Amino acid sequence: MASMHVVVAGAGGIGGSIAGEAALGGGEVSVIDAWADHVEAIRADGLRLAGPSPAGERTVRLTAWHIDEWRRLASIDLLVIAAKAFDNRRLAPLLVPRLADAATVVSAQNGVNEPLLAELLGPERVIGAVVLFPAETVGPGRVRIDQPPTLQIGELDGTRTDRLDQVSSALGPGIHVAMSDNIWGAIWSKLVMSCMSNPVNAVLGGRARDCREQPGPRRVSLACGSEAVAVGEASGHTIEPVSGIEAQRILIGGAGGPGAAELAADWEATAAEVGEVKGSLPTDIERGRKTEIDSFSGFVSQEGMRLGIPTPANDAVYRMVVEIESGARAPGSQNLEELLRVLG
Repeated sequence: MASMHVVVAGAGGIGGSIAGEAALGGGEVSVIDAWADHVEAIRADGLRLAGPSPAGERTVRLTAWHIDEWRRLASIDLLVIAAKAFDNRRLAPLLVPRLADAATVVSAQNGVNEPLLAELLGPERVIGAVVLFPAETVGPGRVRIDQPPTLQIGELDGTRTDRLDQVSSALGPGIHVAMSDNIWGAIWSKLVMSCMSNPVNAVLGGRARDCREQPGPRRVSLACGSEAVAVGEASGHTIEPVSGIEAQRILIGGAGGPGAAELAADWEATAAEVGEVKGSLPTDIERGRKTEIDSFSGFVSQEGMRLGIPTPANDAVYRMVVEIESGARAPGSQNLEELLRVLG
């Protein structure tokens, strides 16, 4: 099989990890990013990857372009989009002319981006993907990988094709790629988990595990999860387990139905798996950056409205994050009482 030119659009924590590991595995890899200092550091000194333990720090040389230099990209065989989801409409028109006729497109992003990417880049090119590891940019040209890089990929129609194996090979041995015949269920599973943690944590100003360990935040978390499952199922998807918990249990127990106490205990028991991670959304708020709330609670609220499914918990979280971004509200535990009132 001929070598594939892999282009990673967005070389932050996730994109940088994927690009770096693919290049270390011998792949032909380029990155394109809007952060000029990051691009210049990669050009000058290579991309430095730290972790996951005990891997230590490695430096890899790869081609790096600023977003304004998109015309200089060689023909793209595999496009991995790892930029913020709200940038997709800006990126797609720049990258689509560089795609090879048989190019494959993968979204390594938060949220449900495949329908929009199919519209913008061609439905025959897009496969589904879920990122299953945390990573963070810690400085220009430097990325910290917190857990072994793992992706789940699958065709959107559930079939098994050769190009899934080609994508896995192109990304190299440093990235574990699992195949799924229910990639929509996996995408929605991650969205459910994200709604249960990332935005709630941003509003309350704590750690991701607080939404699992502490009774009040946990109640909000499970209510958000229940609504997200309801919306996903109404959209026609069979949602995969969330942190090992069946989606149906979250749907029923998260709304205070049968099994609520057992669900709360099981959700609490998963706290250790997230460690001390805060999450991307609260980190963006701390750094004064635009968040992806429209891809989390906002997406569930919008889809719920379209399908006629009430989503009061996600609506409230969405509104609070928007207010925090605008400076009209501060994150912190003082927001919990208002959220609990919404739940009744």
